[in-house]
Amino acid sequence: MSTLSPLQLFPLHVVQLIVDHVAGSSRMVYDGVRVNSHEYRMLLKPLLWVCHNLRTVAYSRYCNNFELNLSGMPLAYLDPLHSPDRCTDVDYRTLNYLGYSTHHFAKDITVFVDERTVYSGKALEAISHAPYDGCSFPLARRIAFYFLYDAIDGAGEDIDVDPLLVEANIGAFVKRVKQMAPLVGEISIDPAYGDDVPSIASQYIGHLASRLYQLACGIEYNYTLDATDMMRLQLDMICNLTHVSYISTSRIGDAYQFVQLARKNALILQSLVLECEHDINILGLVQDADGNHVEYPRLLTLKLWSASEAEEPRRPAFRDAAPFPILRQLHINLDCSFDDDIFFRGNAATLKVLDMTLDSLSVSILRKYKVFVPGSHPKLQRVKLWYSNKFTSELFSSVAEAMQFLYSIGPGAAVREYAKCDVQQDLPPMLSLFGSHSSIQVLLLPSLRPEFGDVIAVIKSLPLLSDLQTSVPRLGPMPDGVTPDTLPEHVISNYAPMGRRFRCWHLNIGYANICSEVATCVLLLALACPNFDYAAPPISQREVFMKRMEKDIRSNCFKSYAPRLRRLLFHGWDERKKD
Repeated sequence: MSTLSPLQLFPLHVVQLIVDHVAGSSRMVYDGVRVNSHEYRMLLKPLLWVCHNLRTVAYSRYCNNFELNLSGMPLAYLDPLHSPDRCTDVDYRTLNYLGYSTHHFAKDITVFVDERTVYSGKALEAISHAPYDGCSFPLARRIAFYFLYDAIDGAGEDIDVDPLLVEANIGAFVKRVKQMAPLVGEISIDPAYGDDVPSIASQYIGHLASRLYQLACGIEYNYTLDATDMMRLQLDMICNLTHVSYISTSRIGDAYQFVQLARKNALILQSLVLECEHDINILGLVQDADGNHVEYPRLLTLKLWSASEAEEPRRPAFRDAAPFPILRQLHINLDCSFDDDIFFRGNAATLKVLDMTLDSLSVSILRKYKVFVPGSHPKLQRVKLWYSNKFTSELFSSVAEAMQFLYSIGPGAAVREYAKCDVQQDLPPMLSLFGSHSSIQVLLLPSLRPEFGDVIAVIKSLPLLSDLQTSVPRLGPMPDGVTPDTLPEHVISNYAPMGRRFRCWHLNIGYANICSEVATCVLLLALACPNFDYAAPPISQREVFMKRMEKDIRSNCFKSYAPRLRRLLFHGWDERKKD
């Protein structure tokens, strides 16, 4: 360990970079052996003895998330609910074994519990037996509850309990949760039900959820059953909400009660997420029961997604009203009931993120009300456009008019990230459009299948570009006088160095598309761009893709550049997430 003592001399920000790299990497090399990040974390644990800075940073990183299993089932049986990235009982016991208390670092708690044990009072007993100083998490800001029904004997059967006793036990459980995490600000509930759900669940889940939601200013509800939504909230019990989220993949559900919650808290609401397979009832969001306009003066984020078609007649919605005046993020992917620009009205000066689906109605609205004109959205930084099956060229008098409209949405002086999905791109007009907008750092064109020359053209046109996403790349025609063996030398002499900020190429490729040509494109780009070291195919294809690249690096064509190219084999495992 004496060789590790120089770590004590590292500045704290350097130690933070080391730990962040370890935590953010899913595959790396240690002593010449490829190990995953969990194994690497285990290797770092002895360092906690010799480096105070490393210990401080490691605890703040590794102990942010904690899983509290009150269900009586091993976490291995809770997959896919259980996340291997969260700190579990085993991790905490290991860290505590080193002589340090760790539970108080946890900020995000996940609780697995059989809901019936809450009603019977057994959940309180389980908490009392937890070894973490009375199960206290003083820094916890978020608690996610997963209610299970196959975690105890007699799964699927009702438990005969007195309603008054249930009420008392729910109250005691909620009180204990508040004591356990006094600073909690967000409560998430996910009824991870089994196949046979006892009737006691439908009888009390709404009351339990409402009592838990009372503890927080932000609430989230995730529902995945393909059955009748059982939860009925007691809306009068829940107030002072700044964040509301309802996500359901069930074909039958009740999103309207969350619409009512949003409307009830309209004056202070900052974030609203409504995503479901069924109808959302958007009209109820901007109009109360008496037909009056509802405004959300503090709403910063609005996400609306629905797979159902609008059942209400299309009509203008409050022509002079601006219900979302300071909106910063707008994600709208649904068949809207309105035929005007209500979602865009009044927030052109504040909107930073736009994610929307284009169909015949939305196109006509954007064109009719001239929502996007030069200089109209000075703070817009991220644009992501999707195309529904209702988006057709028949909406325009010519292809040129269609292209002009598509490229009018987005690229402005402040835009940093731009994406067009589900449609083939015409690259030359796009490059000419981006010519005067050199601020773009992330460009996502997942359906574009470019030739290698196209990728070169994109990177040369966007000097600040760091991330690119495309479909399967092709080499394209070979330049005159160039052979496959001399192609690397040709790329270096004609293009290198270029794209000094370019680092990551996300590839939308399937198993059948992983061929030498794809790997060759990646390796050639690495020779042209000195900082390019992330080749990111889909997770399911990474192993095959990396083996393909490793084989090509050993070929006569690339072996003289192997030291530079081998970085792709390790950095390429990283998964860099985007919001």
